[in-house]
Amino acid sequence: MNRRLLSWKRGTVILLTLALAGMGAASASADTGRQGAVEFLMGTYSISPSPEPVGNLFEKIYGKAGTIRGVVLSSALVWNLDFYLELKEIHRSGKLTYSQAETTLLLIPISLGVRYVQPLGIFQPYVGAGVDFYLFYENNPIGSVFNYVRGSHFLGGLYLQFSRSVPILLNIRAKYTKATFLINDRQVALGGLEYGAGLGLAF
Repeated sequence: MNRRLLSWKRGTVILLTLALAGMGAASASADTGRQGAVEFLMGTYSISPSPEPVGNLFEKIYGKAGTIRGVVLSSALVWNLDFYLELKEIHRSGKLTYSQAETTLLLIPISLGVRYVQPLGIFQPYVGAGVDFYLFYENNPIGSVFNYVRGSHFLGGLYLQFSRSVPILLNIRAKYTKATFLINDRQVALGGLEYGAGLGLAF
C-alpha cells in the first residue's frame, strides 16, 4: 500500500512538472510569437589583447578586426527564456612579424546558451550568457596547429518583427567572449568583442 502511494505521489509530481513546463513553453511562445528561429548572422569580430608578454601580437599579425559569419538556432523554453546554439567561422590571413611569411588562421566558435527575451510589440530586446568551444587552425611555414579551447560569453541585442503574420526577424546584437589557450607557458586570447546583425525565420 505504501509503495503504491509513493508511486502515485511520484507520478503526480512528474505530471505536474511536465504540465508547468508545457504551460511555461506555451506562455513563452505566446509572448514572443514563435517557438524557435533559424538565423543567418554577419558582423565584425575583434580579438582581445592577450596577457603580457604576448600583448597585441595577434593584431600585428592578422589586423585589428575581421568578418564573422554563421547561423544561430534557437528554441523557446519557459517564461520568455530561449535556448540557442551558434555555429560561426572567422578566417584571417596575415604575415609573421619577423619573417613576413604568409600565415592563415581559421576560427570556428560554437556557442551554447540561454537568453531572456522581453516582448515589447515589434521590439524584443534580449540578454543572455553561455559557454563556448573554439576550434582553431593556424598554418604557416613554421608549422600547423589544430586545437580547441573552452570559454564563456554574454550577449545582448534587439529583435525587430514588424508583423506576426510575417515570420521574418531582424536581429541587432553585441557579444563578448572570453577564451584563452596556453602555448609555451604563455596565454593567448581568442575571445573578444563581436557586433553585427542578422536575418531570421521564426517558426
